[in-house]
Amino acid sequence: MSGGAGWLGMDQLLPHGICFAGRNDLVWLHVMSDAIVAVAYFLIPLTLVYFLRQRRFPLSFNWAIALFAAFILLCGTGHVLALITVWSPIYYAQGVVKALTAVVSIATAAAIIPLVPRLLAMRTPEELEAANERLAVANARLERSNRQLLSEVTARESAERELRRSLVDLNRAINELEQFAYIASHDLQAPLRNISGFVQLLEKRYRERLDGDALEFLDFIGQGVRQMKALIEDLLTLSRVGRAGEAQLEKRPLADTIQLALKTLASQINESQAEIVINPLPQVVGEHRLLAQLFQNLIGNAIKFQTPGARPRIEISAAAEGERWHIRLRDNGIGIPPAQLEAIFAIFRRLHTQEQYEGSGIGLAICRKIATHHGGELYASSEGEGQGTEFHLLLPIEPVLRETKVGDGDPVL
Repeated sequence: MSGGAGWLGMDQLLPHGICFAGRNDLVWLHVMSDAIVAVAYFLIPLTLVYFLRQRRFPLSFNWAIALFAAFILLCGTGHVLALITVWSPIYYAQGVVKALTAVVSIATAAAIIPLVPRLLAMRTPEELEAANERLAVANARLERSNRQLLSEVTARESAERELRRSLVDLNRAINELEQFAYIASHDLQAPLRNISGFVQLLEKRYRERLDGDALEFLDFIGQGVRQMKALIEDLLTLSRVGRAGEAQLEKRPLADTIQLALKTLASQINESQAEIVINPLPQVVGEHRLLAQLFQNLIGNAIKFQTPGARPRIEISAAAEGERWHIRLRDNGIGIPPAQLEAIFAIFRRLHTQEQYEGSGIGLAICRKIATHHGGELYASSEGEGQGTEFHLLLPIEPVLRETKVGDGDPVL
C-alpha cells in the first residue's frame, strides 16, 4: 500500500463514519457510547493504583492487579481508537492495540484464575476475631446443653416408659371397643327382624281394616326398619375391615375385581343407563374382597348422586407413581363443595337429607378404612357443585396389611 499516512491510516481506506450514511444521530450514538466507556475504563486502573498505594495490609499478588489494570487501560484505549475511526481510518493502529489487548487479557486470565482459591480462603482479622467469639459462645452453650441433657435423659426415659404403658392400654381399649361394636351391631339385628316381621304381619292381616293414616304409619315403620337394617349392616362391615385373621392377600387383575362390583350394581346401572368406562388397569396385590366393596361403594355413589334426569358417566383409570398405584374414579355427578371434601369421609356425615339421597352415611368411611388397611390413601377432588367428583385411591404396589386402629383417620368402633 502506498501514498498513505503510514501505519496509522491509509488514504485508500474510508473512515468508519461513512458506514453511518450521514446519520448524525447514529454517529453521535456511537461516539458518545465509546467515549463514556473509555472514561470508565480509564478510571478503573486509576482506582486500582490508588488501592494498591493506600492499602493497610500486604498483598502477594500485586502483579496480578497490575496486569488487570493494564488490560482495562488497553480496553479503554481501544474504545478511544474506535471513536477516532469514525472520522479517520486509523485501522492499523486500532488493530495493533486490539492485538496487544488480547495478549494482556490472556496473561491476566492466566494470572487471576489460580488466585481464586487463595482469595476465597483468605480471612480478615475481624473475621478471625468474630470466629473466636462465636467459638467461645458455642463452648458455653455446649456446656449448658450437656447439663440440660443429663437432666432430660432421665425425664425422657420415664416418659417413654409411660408412653409404652399407655399404648398397651390404648390397644386393649380399642380391641374391646371394636368387639363391643361388632357384638352390639350383630345383636341389634334380632329385635329389628322382629319389628319388621310383625309390621309385615300386621299389614298383611289388618290392611283392609286400617285407614290411610295407619297404612302410612306402617310404611314409615317399614322404611325406618330398612334404614336401620342398612345402617347396622354398614356398621358391621366397618367393624370387620382390618380385623385380625381375616386377611386374604392375593395378586389379581383390578379389572376383574371391579367387574365383581359392577355385577352387584347391575340393577342400578341398568336402571340409570350409566356409562362405565374402564381404562387398562394393573394387577394389584390386596384383599380383593374388600377392594370390590370399595369400588362398589364409590360406583354406587357416583350413580346415586346425580342431577335428576342426568345419565351417569364413570371413568376408571390407573397409573404407577413411584411405589404406589394411583387409581382414579371420575364421575359427572353433583360434585362436592371444596370445603367438604374431607368431611365426607367422616362416619355418619351427610351433605344431603335422607329424602334427597338415601344412604347410611358410612359408605365412604368404609372405603377409606379399606384403603388405610392396605397401607394406602383415599381422598376426593372436585371443582364444586355440579362439576362432578374424582376419587383418588393410592395403593402400595407391594402392600403390607395392617389392622386399622385409632390414628388411621377412621372412626373408632
